[in-house]
Amino acid sequence: MKKIFYFIPVALILVSCSSGIKVTSSWKNPSPDTAGRKYHTIFIAALTDNQYTRNTIEEHLAEAAKERGYSTATSGMYFTPSFSQNKIPAKEEILQKVTESNSDAIFTIALINKEDMSRYVEGTVNSSAPYGWYGSFGGYYGTIAGPIYSPGYYTTDKVYYLQSNLFDSRSEQLLWSARTETYNPANIEKFSKQFTEAMMKQLENDKVIAGGRSK
Repeated sequence: MKKIFYFIPVALILVSCSSGIKVTSSWKNPSPDTAGRKYHTIFIAALTDNQYTRNTIEEHLAEAAKERGYSTATSGMYFTPSFSQNKIPAKEEILQKVTESNSDAIFTIALINKEDMSRYVEGTVNSSAPYGWYGSFGGYYGTIAGPIYSPGYYTTDKVYYLQSNLFDSRSEQLLWSARTETYNPANIEKFSKQFTEAMMKQLENDKVIAGGRSK
């Protein structure tokens, strides 16, 4: 079993997915009460009223954790599809499931804000290829004919702000936290994979979990 400074399980949420994910900040507890404790099992719970979204994210995170030598449990294994941010079980209920699953860490992911951001996309000019390559009037005309200028336009980006927290399940102390920005949701499958990759990389960079994958 791998050893970590401290590690994850998850209470997450999510939206749809995104074509761009950026970790904007991260923090690691410099002097946790649990320093040196070994973590083995992670409780993963996606806090969203969309069952497909929740299951997809939980499964990808669980798979990534298992590849690194950890055991996992997910909220989907313990709570019905009605489990959502609009109807969150009492703290005691969640901790009971964490105890039942023998999880020693809890990782939470929450949507803390979302907004639409407008931006202007500059117009473009269709420039010709290098001199001479077209060889004839027909070749030249075929290259240049048609729209030469595409006008600029305004577009709107959908931005989701997420916060991920890692807690020790016994003391409930915060061990690690990170914030991410997710741009332009596309499909949950793609988002989930990108988000999982971003979280694993940040956890490794912050030396919260060991890098690499165990077999």
